[in-house]
Order: sequence, then C-alpha cells, then structure tokens
Amino acid sequence: MMLYFARFTSLSALVILLVTTFLLATEGLNFAVEFMGGMNIQVHYPDPIAPKSVQDTLARAGLADASVKEVSGYPSYFFIVFPPRDEVLSSQTAPLVVQRVIAALRAEQSHVEATSVEIVTPKIGGELLLIASAAPLLVCVAIMIYPAVRYGWRVGLSLAMTNIRNMVIILGLFLSTYIVFQWEFSLLSMTAMGALAILATGAATVYALRPDQS
Repeated sequence: MMLYFARFTSLSALVILLVTTFLLATEGLNFAVEFMGGMNIQVHYPDPIAPKSVQDTLARAGLADASVKEVSGYPSYFFIVFPPRDEVLSSQTAPLVVQRVIAALRAEQSHVEATSVEIVTPKIGGELLLIASAAPLLVCVAIMIYPAVRYGWRVGLSLAMTNIRNMVIILGLFLSTYIVFQWEFSLLSMTAMGALAILATGAATVYALRPDQS
C-alpha cells in the first residue's frame, strides 16, 4: 500500500512540476512592485471611493499605465503603482510624476493626499526576490541535513527525496494557483510560500523519524 502511495505521489509531483513549469514559461507570475521595480504611491481620499473611479481619473490625465489597488480594509486608501520606466525611476523626474498624479486626482477631489511614495529599481527588486527565495530553501536544507548526520546518509538521502517530492507538490500548486488567477505575487506571498515549504519539510521529517518508524 505504501509503495503504491509513494508511486502516486511521485507521479503527481512530476505532473505538477511540468504543469507549473509550462505556466511559468507561458504566463509568468504577476510580480508586485517590490520584485519588478517601479513606483508605489499611497494616496488617501477624505471619503471612500471606488478604485475604478480613481483609475478612470488617472487615465483621463494620460496616466493609463498606472494601476490602482485598494488598501485592504481601508476604502479611502489606494496604492497607485507605476511599472519600472525611466521617468519613475529617476530621482529628477520621479517627483514630477507624483505631482502629476496628485494634480490629476485633486482636479476631481481637492482633499486627496499622498501619504507615502516608494521607488524600487529592478535591481533591488531582483535582489529582494533572491534573498526571499533563498532563506526558506536554506532552512529546508538544514532540516534535511539533521537526519543524515543523526541516522546516516542513506536515511538522509531517502528523507531528502521525500521532502523534495512533497515540496514540489505543495509549491507547484501554490505557484500554479497564483498564475492561473493572476494574483499579485508580493513579498507576503513569498513569505507564505516559504512558510509552507518549511512546514512541509519539518512535518515530513518528524513523521518519518517518529519512534515507531525507527
């Protein structure tokens, strides 16, 4: 029974890996500004307003490339995100972009305020993505090293293969869901994915090394 289950999970991991790789190659993840780079302006309206109304105001002002995202739980706060281009990444022209945004919004609502402005270059975003990816992987590797030291390399290798298979299934489903629904893949998403990887690795290790399996 255990042999059939192992074969089934191994086949499932292979299928999920192929599907996830295909989706990444054809669709890609919808990376947030902290990974892709760009400008993130947080604005505050005195009263709640629909995000589409803010988007339409910017489009009329010639800022159609900006995307508007409501701050969860705060219907009068919005993030206005610009993709990484020279105008928004330059320290000389970025303030002019912010002024243009506020001027456009105040043309229809005089009490709009910019509460924060964040500029992320693609290089910094790439470095952040690398660091955020490496941290949970290093933790998972550390968890898999212990059985090899404690019980020998054969047990460690067997457990490592099982953990890799489990991680492929869990993380593949996680990434595929984000790609299919085009959810924004942010630092919070990366943290959640890393926590899943660590949890899956730790749980599998504890289960495999429980006393009745020794």
